[in-house]
Amino acid sequence: MPVSSIDFLNFAKDSISRNDEIGFRNAVARAYYCAYHHVAPIMVNAPQDSHKDLIGNLINDSWKGNEIFQKFDLIALGHMLNQMKGKRVISDYKLNSVVTESEATIAILSAEKLISKCSDMIKPKVS
Repeated sequence: MPVSSIDFLNFAKDSISRNDEIGFRNAVARAYYCAYHHVAPIMVNAPQDSHKDLIGNLINDSWKGNEIFQKFDLIALGHMLNQMKGKRVISDYKLNSVVTESEATIAILSAEKLISKCSDMIKPKVS
C-alpha cells in the first residue's frame, strides 16, 4: 500500500508522543521526509533523485523559468528543506547530540508550515 507525505507527518506525531529521545529523533527525521515528499512532486523540472540536488535547485535555479511558481516561494521552500535536513542529519547521525521535545515539535510545525505554503502555491489564483 503506497504512503503519502502526510503519513510521514502522522508518524512524526506518533513518535513524539513516546516522550523519549528516540521518539524525538524519529519525529525530527519523519517531519523532514514529510516535507521532502510534499515538495518534490509539485516540482516539474527539479531533480528528483537527490535531496541535496532538489534543495540546491530550489534555492539557486528553479526560479529561473524552470518552474511555474514565484521566485520567493521556491527559494523559501529550498531554505525550509535545507534547515529541516540539517536537523534530520543531527537526529539520525549525531548520537552524542541531545534531541529535545522542543526540537521535535519545531520540526513537526515546520513540516506543517511547509505543507501550507505548498497548498497556497498550487491554489489557483483568482483575479
